[in-house]
Amino acid sequence: MKIFYAARNGYSGSAAAYSLLEYAFRSEHGGALPEIKKTPNGKPYFPERPELHFSLSHAGTHVLCAVSGKPVGADIESPRLVSERATRFFSTPEELRLFHPLDLWVLKESYIKLTGGTLVLMKEIRFSRAGDRIIPPDSTTVSRLYSLGDCRAAVSGTDEPPPDSIELIKLPTVNF
Repeated sequence: MKIFYAARNGYSGSAAAYSLLEYAFRSEHGGALPEIKKTPNGKPYFPERPELHFSLSHAGTHVLCAVSGKPVGADIESPRLVSERATRFFSTPEELRLFHPLDLWVLKESYIKLTGGTLVLMKEIRFSRAGDRIIPPDSTTVSRLYSLGDCRAAVSGTDEPPPDSIELIKLPTVNF
């Protein structure tokens, strides 16, 4: 598994994410980016390369891309306050004792992207900790948090732990 992130540099969030995916695919597998389709839940995939998995996320200032030979989910968020109402909706008091609300948000969203669910499931997904180890909702998932400058990110994978570090890529600046 490889994970890349970049500043948006004038791109819209989606355009920056797909530019980063193109970079990741080219650097890891060579050649042009294959056709991308989406599942009914909106999870993007390569129909011609089912052995390759990826997940994209964009925040106010940055984008994140994870590529893997196994299913993967990734989320990045710029610093922001998560409202008390939203926090109560998607977390338990025990989770908030163990995690900052934004960390919990990116963990849960990365898990949802991994499993192909929808954000409605955030309320049902539970994370915990054992020391520094993050314990996802099921035993086949491994999740990791990242601090990327002022952004927070999480990646969840199956059978393959996310790497310790993420590669920073510089996208060309776009001027509109």
